[in-house]
Parts: sequence; structure tokens; C-alpha cells
Amino acid sequence: MKVKIIATAADADAILERVAASANRALEKLREVHSGSDAMMALWQMKVGPTGCDPLDPDTSLNLIEQLNQTFTYMASALAVRTLLALHPEEAPFTLNLGTTAGLDIESMSGAIAAEVFAAVNPRNNRKLAKDIAKVAASSAREKYVFFMCPGFAEGPQPTLGNGSGVSIWSVGTALLDGTR
Repeated sequence: MKVKIIATAADADAILERVAASANRALEKLREVHSGSDAMMALWQMKVGPTGCDPLDPDTSLNLIEQLNQTFTYMASALAVRTLLALHPEEAPFTLNLGTTAGLDIESMSGAIAAEVFAAVNPRNNRKLAKDIAKVAASSAREKYVFFMCPGFAEGPQPTLGNGSGVSIWSVGTALLDGTR
């Protein structure tokens, strides 16, 4: 179970640092797999072999596909909780439910703030945005959010993506990936 209590921006930054360390370790493993392998075997190893690692623990092997899926969701979650800390500092600490942990992705200890978080190519892919809006809207929280990380969306509120549900939609941007943040 990957539940983190985030009280400060430094706590969120620690998650980002661990994710970056795991990404570096996976890149090392990929270079090893790629060296001397034929293309199909290399792709197969990326899909099913231990070519990646847990985004929060570079010493725990994982297949690369799982690492990719988890890495960007964890990054988006850390950035989202940083935003919530800035918007609602009085509601800290926040519980961050990572991976397959049950419940909402982010909740304030008081229950006043709730959020779902995802990373995708497009926020509407697989109706992910609509599903997350519905999930958060059903919560009893006073303030409700969906945060996402997708290319082409600047960091900040995205009011045109809302559906009148009372859920605030925010992009965490991708500046962290291109080094502009």
C-alpha cells in the first residue's frame, strides 16, 4: 500500500526526487537490455521483464510498462498536492493514495478537500476525465478537484474542461519534464 502523508511542499518534492531516481535506474537497465539484443527481444523484455523499477524504490524491479504508467501519475499527484498546499494551506496535511490504494487519490485529513489525479495523452482518453469528475463529485468534500498531466495543457485551472459538476479541473502542466519549472 502506497499511502503518503504530505504536510509540506518539501514532502511532495521528496516524491518527485524518488521518481526521478527510479527513472534514472530504469534508463540504466534499458541500456543493458538494448545492448546486443534484437529489437523484438528488447521490446519483450521491456513489457514483461524486470527492466524498470518501482517509481518510489529504485531497488525494487518492475516491468517498464508498469513503471511508465505509475511514474507520471505519481509525478502528477505530487504536483497536484503542491497546488493544494498552496491553495489550501490550512487543510494540510493531505493523504496521497498512490498506485492501487483504495479511495480518492488525494484527501485532506479534515475531509474538506478531495481530488483525483491522472496522466494521459489526452484528458478525454477512455473517458478518464469524466470518470474522475464523477468519482470526486460523489464525495462529501467541500472542495473537489481533478488534476491531470497531459501534453498541450498549460499548468493551471482548465474551466473549459469542466461539466458544471462543481469539480475544479486543473492541469499540473509538463514544465517539470522539459526543465522549465
